[in-house]
Amino acid sequence: MTRAALASLLVLVAPLTATAQLRVELEAPPSLTRGDRTEIIARVYEAGHCDADEPLCGHPVLLTPSSEGTAIEVVRGRLMRAEATDPSADVLEFRIPVVAREAGAAVVRVRVSGYACAARCAAVTAEASAVLEVGAAITRPSDGRKKQARTSSLSWVRLDGAESCIASAALARAVEERLERDVFVSAADGGLSVEGRVERVGAGWRAVIQVVDADGASLGERTLDSDEASCDQLGEMAAVTIALMIDPLTAPEPEPEPEPEPEPEPNPPAEPEPRVVVRTVEVPVPAEPEPNSGWRFEVDATLVGEVGLLPTPMIGGQSTIILRAPNFVPIAVEGALFPFSRAESAMGPVDFLHVHAGLQICPLWFRENGLALHGCIGADAGAVIVIGGGLNIAESERLIGQAHAALRGHWDVIGPLTIRAALHLLVPFRHDAYVATAGGASTQVYAPEPVAGMLDLGIGVHVD
Repeated sequence: MTRAALASLLVLVAPLTATAQLRVELEAPPSLTRGDRTEIIARVYEAGHCDADEPLCGHPVLLTPSSEGTAIEVVRGRLMRAEATDPSADVLEFRIPVVAREAGAAVVRVRVSGYACAARCAAVTAEASAVLEVGAAITRPSDGRKKQARTSSLSWVRLDGAESCIASAALARAVEERLERDVFVSAADGGLSVEGRVERVGAGWRAVIQVVDADGASLGERTLDSDEASCDQLGEMAAVTIALMIDPLTAPEPEPEPEPEPEPEPNPPAEPEPRVVVRTVEVPVPAEPEPNSGWRFEVDATLVGEVGLLPTPMIGGQSTIILRAPNFVPIAVEGALFPFSRAESAMGPVDFLHVHAGLQICPLWFRENGLALHGCIGADAGAVIVIGGGLNIAESERLIGQAHAALRGHWDVIGPLTIRAALHLLVPFRHDAYVATAGGASTQVYAPEPVAGMLDLGIGVHVD
């Protein structure tokens, strides 16, 4: 709801006496030392349990912290309901980051604004304060080196559609938990600036994170993508990525080596050996999409020539359908027809017609930049029809079968148009001869070769 719409609503409704009022309590550390960075916990709730139909459930809440005195600086100026630890909880818990600037006392005040709605709505407010004491920092001998870690500020924007993604306060806490130290301060005090945004991209999410120095020079940029239905995984990836990007830039300088200890007395008690702890942080990286992982359907028609399949070399026609499913090898269905091939015998000429169709699987294949190569194996079934021209042929219609191996090349020319060329090796299962008879005499007309070959060239279309 915009401010103008909210103002119009408050003008139209009359004030009401809300039975449930906002109440805020603060939990602050008992004492601080100059230079400390900590959080004040603010708990916002109403008198009684907050059911789904209670006046304050789910309505906007604005928390504004401030400080009086120079000892304490409040890092965040205001917090919304979405930046609570659990925005849907009965009691909203906010974490307010503060920095102890100098020794002394300061008062931290928190003002909470919201709405109580029953039949009508009315604005309600609550305030709380806490006194914090800041002690002087413990000074140590210095060798001139700077011991304070380089600080950073965080700017995190959730674009339209990404309101369910991690909020800036939760993201800052997640980064500091991974680095096990305080990192973020206000933009005016930060030596570095982490600028990020998250947005909805189709059915997934995308985050862009950039680290810049005080002069605005970029120190690094990362782009994160997630295809998960929820934005939670992207939030974890963003926290880990930011921690890795700024850790070497904000790590404190090593403390000076201590003065050597005096010589121990003879036979001192043995001290345990130091233990080295190695911590490994795993950064999930979205998997790159595998090439050739989509559907593809291709159909073509070619001229094909054969050698060894019929009595004489012939040219015929062939058609092929190739189907490739995601994450599976291509499958080819192929059929060929060779018209009459004539064989001369002592009794006269004999014509042969050959037709076959078969199924092949292509375990060896690749496709890149519109070029493809398929290595396929399979089997064919068909028939040979023999016309003897007055002769009596023992098998005028013979059913045949053959093993089939093919090497096909494809080139996507333009749009869906494809040029196809292929080399085939055929091994017939039957090799017995065709015998013709006439007037009681018989003679062999033709015996199939043990191995035959085909070469084809044609065009086709494809759909991806």
